[in-house]
Amino acid sequence: MTDIIHDIADLSLAPLGTKRIDWARAHMPIMRSLIERLEKEKPFTDLTISICLHVEAKTGVWLEALTKGGAKVAITGSPSSTQDEVAAALVKDYGVHVFARRDETFEDHLRFCENVLAFSPHIIADNGADLHELIFNHPEFKELQNKLIGATEETTTGANRLREDFKSDQWPTLIINDTMSKRIIENRFGVGSSVVDGIMRATNVMLHGKKVVVIGYGYCGSGTAQRLRGMGAHVTVVESNSLTKLEAHMEGFYTSTLEEALPDADLVITITGRDNVLRKEHFELMRDKTIIANAGHFQREINLPELKAMSEHTDKIRPHVTTYKIEGANKELFILSDANLVNLSAGDGNPIEIMDLGLALQTLSLEQIALDAKSLQKKPQPVPFDIEMNVADLACEYWINH
Repeated sequence: MTDIIHDIADLSLAPLGTKRIDWARAHMPIMRSLIERLEKEKPFTDLTISICLHVEAKTGVWLEALTKGGAKVAITGSPSSTQDEVAAALVKDYGVHVFARRDETFEDHLRFCENVLAFSPHIIADNGADLHELIFNHPEFKELQNKLIGATEETTTGANRLREDFKSDQWPTLIINDTMSKRIIENRFGVGSSVVDGIMRATNVMLHGKKVVVIGYGYCGSGTAQRLRGMGAHVTVVESNSLTKLEAHMEGFYTSTLEEALPDADLVITITGRDNVLRKEHFELMRDKTIIANAGHFQREINLPELKAMSEHTDKIRPHVTTYKIEGANKELFILSDANLVNLSAGDGNPIEIMDLGLALQTLSLEQIALDAKSLQKKPQPVPFDIEMNVADLACEYWINH
């Protein structure tokens, strides 16, 4: 595939990636039905779609749908979440321009975002608004402000950035995470399950009886708290929003402040989508051998530079566990996956069937933009209700009625 521009770890890994994608596809009946239809109708003919989303097996099935639907696709992922064998298969089997490596740094990630935008897309599918930020703030991509016909944004973090940080009223952006099906099914059940799975894979420690602090009680946080409680953990929720804090209380969780909860915690999980949730003053409160994980969007939810400055020694003691020996204190803290998303960096991300629903929302949203972007308002907005209900109907058909 010499004509396919890419920056991946090893193209020879493609056969392994093909097997992973085949396994995912076998458990994604909604996407299989969409692939069959899109291959016939070709709604993305002559369109380039640039994507920022985790490069893993379920994403591979989604990209199969887009490419068979006629799209030219370029994709980048996120630090520590890329499955290198899947990246190779996407280049070799589907002709996708892939810029993603398992070992990429955040600086690499930003460069890869620039790479996918260099294809001058008609549509972008974003994850955390990183592509949007480049288009709004970097002169070299300014022309895309007039070329783009629309976009999707996967996350609440990205939606917050689009609504709070940018003037994003030049094209319609469909916010996948504004849908109730995404929030309830994928975030509560999918993320909740995969975070617990990632932590257990990373650490091999028992969760039963552990004192766990979950910071953030949105849909992802509530799902994570519920799955941890189901494992026998004693869960305390820290939440700044009074209504959401009341919800956690009414659902039977302890609620507290960081200052009160951290000194007694065995495991601390951030899941807010905000920066610097855990800082120097919080690390100082934690007791010896506290495990710290991030399940929010950005690595910077946990201020690793401040933790490193406090430490006299660091050491990676397991593939996804780094110990920080605090200077002048008889304690060490354990950071999982270098504060990257623990469910994707230490595990395989959300269960396949869950992502079948979520990626169907993405697919139909992109099709709506490709065929009739003019019917949408030029601003961040929820996915049209008929698309959400279409996907929910398909999920019921395949998950319940079969």
